[in-house]
Amino acid sequence: MTLAPERRSWSRAVLTAAVLFAVVGLALQAWRLQVLAASYDQGIFLQVLWNSLRGHPFESTLSSQLSASVVHDGQLPSLGYHRLGQHFTPVLLLWAPLVGLLGAAALPLVQVGLMTAAGLALHRFALEILGSNNDRLAALLACSFFGANAVLGPTWGNFTDLCQLPLAFFLLIWGLRRRSWWLVALCTLLIPLIREDTGVLLVGVSLWMLLRRRREEWPLALLIGGVGVSWVLIVTNVLMPLFSEDNSRRFMVENFGHFLGDQDRASSLEVAGRILSTPMALIMELFSEPGHTLRYLLAQSLPLLFIPLISLDSWLLMGLPFLGLLLADGKPPPLAINVRYALLVVPGLFAGAVLWWEHHQDTFRRPKFRAVWIGAIGLSILLTISSNPNRSLSFVIPDSVQPWIYSNPAQLWAHGQAARRVLQQIPPTATVSATTPLVPLLAEREVLVRFPRSWRYLDRQGKPQEVDWIAADLEMLNRNLRVSDGDRKELVRILEMIPDLSPGYGVVDVDGGIVLMARGAVDHADAQERLARLVGSLKLERESKK
Repeated sequence: MTLAPERRSWSRAVLTAAVLFAVVGLALQAWRLQVLAASYDQGIFLQVLWNSLRGHPFESTLSSQLSASVVHDGQLPSLGYHRLGQHFTPVLLLWAPLVGLLGAAALPLVQVGLMTAAGLALHRFALEILGSNNDRLAALLACSFFGANAVLGPTWGNFTDLCQLPLAFFLLIWGLRRRSWWLVALCTLLIPLIREDTGVLLVGVSLWMLLRRRREEWPLALLIGGVGVSWVLIVTNVLMPLFSEDNSRRFMVENFGHFLGDQDRASSLEVAGRILSTPMALIMELFSEPGHTLRYLLAQSLPLLFIPLISLDSWLLMGLPFLGLLLADGKPPPLAINVRYALLVVPGLFAGAVLWWEHHQDTFRRPKFRAVWIGAIGLSILLTISSNPNRSLSFVIPDSVQPWIYSNPAQLWAHGQAARRVLQQIPPTATVSATTPLVPLLAEREVLVRFPRSWRYLDRQGKPQEVDWIAADLEMLNRNLRVSDGDRKELVRILEMIPDLSPGYGVVDVDGGIVLMARGAVDHADAQERLARLVGSLKLERESKK
């Protein structure tokens, strides 16, 4: 069957937007890796998948360093620690073979590829819902997705397991509308396996089906909701504690501690019970920062011209994950448009907007309305660029205006190349401690911990060991002293530690602000001279920036 010329042109427009989205996303991800803008989370996922390929599924010393035993009890990060106690993400194993094939390049490819596929799936869903005479409307809905701040920001950032969610969610809603039961079953099983909390989205789908779908589908709605609720409860209260106490001692307390009082641990059931038993605290939390909440919702819905804010379908599908973000605290802030948590809200928001348009297509026929919508998509893109999400655009947008902090692309590139030259000296099987910007470059190994927090770890027998190599990027820390008190403290600590690590560790190379030390090595005279000059310049800069 031949498509009409107008329909082909709008299909080409969506394809062009998808290609542009993918090309820009991959280019920025490649740039981030080259200039050391990728950081700790990128390293965790890479190490998890690298270890999984070698018979140690979900193990990560980087993730161990974030565990309750290290953060709260002061223990050393351990070899053999399973990340499943922090986040239950079995679907990640699908991408392990790609990491074996492409190494560090695999994660950006997966993230950008899945988000691009999600936009194309949304377009197909919109075409099916809106009919063959509304190709232009379906195309604008897809372009809204590709231009959304909440899509672009996380896609351009560190790898996140939530990048798998929009595609799976759109396919689930599409399958329900097409009555394609194999697709519904597949996505219903996959969505809870993405992360321990993504089953909540199935509860939203269940509510939507109960209130907006045919009465004869209620048994299926209850089944889908039951799968979501039961899986969240089983995973967080039974499966995750088998690996560690991190969910109850760290994440529940850090995210919902304002409901828990003096409790130092809580299960998801206890948190839910405490929230429901304190309705006044719940109401106060919901309305504590109305301006911030409104700005977040406006930013989420801007590329859709705010239609989700008046769409019952959107509220039913996105309401529960949005409520979870609204009630939670934490770092980064859950209600931040450029961070990974935004992807919990995006699927329901966009799917609901498509469903709203199914019954309001006359509105789209107004030329001024279409022009304003296109302008809203453009504004969303401009706001995304101006916010420099996850420092992915630091070669164009300054990291700070007051005080002024900007590094030109040549400086960033040269620094990344210097880091690679220095790190090439580390054998691939060696154990390493490195500062955060260097972590993604070194994550394909069994033992990697973050410096200066630790340069020791526990081996598989539980015995303390020192790493073979220490790599510290002093230039990157020095760059943001005027806006980051944490970077200032970390730089001061490293400068104090380097002499204390001798004679156990010798300075073997210094280049571009990167210091490399090896256990049992003798200090190289030329490296010591370069280190003395570097430390002197850093001290001068620290004094000038006070």
